[in-house]
Amino acid sequence: MKKAVVIGGSNGIGLTIVNNLINKGYHAVILDVCEPDTTVLTDQQAYTYCRTNLLDFDEALFAELADCPDVSLLMITAGFGRVADFEFLHTAEIEKLLRVNMLAAIKIIRLFYHRIKSDGDFYCGVMGSIAGWCSSPMFSVYAASKAGLCRFVESVNIELEAAGCANRILDVSPGSIKGTRFNGGDNQPEQTDALAQQIVCNLFARQTRFIPDFDSIYSDVLERYHTD
Repeated sequence: MKKAVVIGGSNGIGLTIVNNLINKGYHAVILDVCEPDTTVLTDQQAYTYCRTNLLDFDEALFAELADCPDVSLLMITAGFGRVADFEFLHTAEIEKLLRVNMLAAIKIIRLFYHRIKSDGDFYCGVMGSIAGWCSSPMFSVYAASKAGLCRFVESVNIELEAAGCANRILDVSPGSIKGTRFNGGDNQPEQTDALAQQIVCNLFARQTRFIPDFDSIYSDVLERYHTD
């Protein structure tokens, strides 16, 4: 049975990606701090849930999953942020942002790297952010964590290409996503399903970067940002 590991797959876009992968015949292994939303994932036989807190990094668990021959896909969607001026961020919050959004993802990919760099097909993606590609007020540390993650993925993909490896890591860098609990809302898969399908499509195509709404919105935004 082919398996997909989705970190942060209990809610939001991660949850909808899980649903999409299940529909494609994967058994999803969901790692998250909270249990999956069963109003969306109705088939409990199609996934396995393991409670995981990235602030208490369980290296043995990730290493075990990385060595499982049935696992052929890794998607990291876990992350958090708060819109606030830098002066209002406590030092403990700064550390948590960097540990969850950037450091944990880098460590997980390192543990899976022998699979990513292998001759076999392995699909890997991380949830970056448009904030990682252009600066915004009130996103200082969140943007820093995502910028670090985006640059890491870009650098490792260059190493994979230089090594002659066909596998790549997909950086998904969206702006605001409607229909998630990221900003305190509810899971609304009908609003995130189209995006999840696009992410999975780019993942299987071994793309290295996917910015949703790039042509309609972010192409001009990034051009103005780099010009200014």
